[in-house]
Amino acid sequence: MNSPVLRRSFRKNFPAAIRGEGVYVWDAAGNKYLDLSGSAAVNFIGHGVPEISAAMAKQAAKLEFVHTSQFTTPVAEEYAEELLTFAGEHFRGGAVYFTSGGSESIETALKLAMHVTGREKFIAFFNSFHGRTLGSLSLTSSKVAQRLGFKRQVLDVVHVPYPNEYRNPFSADDCEGEGAGRGALNWIEKRLFKTTTPPQEVAGIVVEVVQGEGGYVPATKLFFDGLRRIC
Repeated sequence: MNSPVLRRSFRKNFPAAIRGEGVYVWDAAGNKYLDLSGSAAVNFIGHGVPEISAAMAKQAAKLEFVHTSQFTTPVAEEYAEELLTFAGEHFRGGAVYFTSGGSESIETALKLAMHVTGREKFIAFFNSFHGRTLGSLSLTSSKVAQRLGFKRQVLDVVHVPYPNEYRNPFSADDCEGEGAGRGALNWIEKRLFKTTTPPQEVAGIVVEVVQGEGGYVPATKLFFDGLRRIC
């Protein structure tokens, strides 16, 4: 069936979702689905929550949009303060830049890092996923096929092993008896920085707190403290 919508696949027909409630979605034929994708794993608020639609309608009735080059809004100021408080002491005195989604957030962070440092190279981790726009796609290694056809357009990114404590990819010498977190830090400092990628060329390191492609892999505090020191 032809559609005016450019769909994600031409190999199948898509049911028309018409209603949602909690963790369930219904299509036009009355079929009920358990939503296990959660809108690509980021919509954890559920469908059809009346408090949310009421809050959206209340705000839209007052003001739906003003350009941030000209105005701020009380709701943005209040929410930014709430986010900084939630983020903790390392973000005290910081500022929030609002975007429309994850990929746009990554793109903004990359541009900011390049602007501040004057550098263009980044470090990311194997099996990571950061998005599908060109900059975020450059960082993503979990689905290499996504980058096919875009090699000339992607950013300069070096991928290194992620510190999986369950399936440690590093040697005992790399880990120094402290596990995969130490192994990853030594890989960056003692191998990468001393061979192909001097630290003076790196604009930033992009990392997921918990890797979510192909399993859920958390890293240790030692690893993140080490990354902060390296940066």
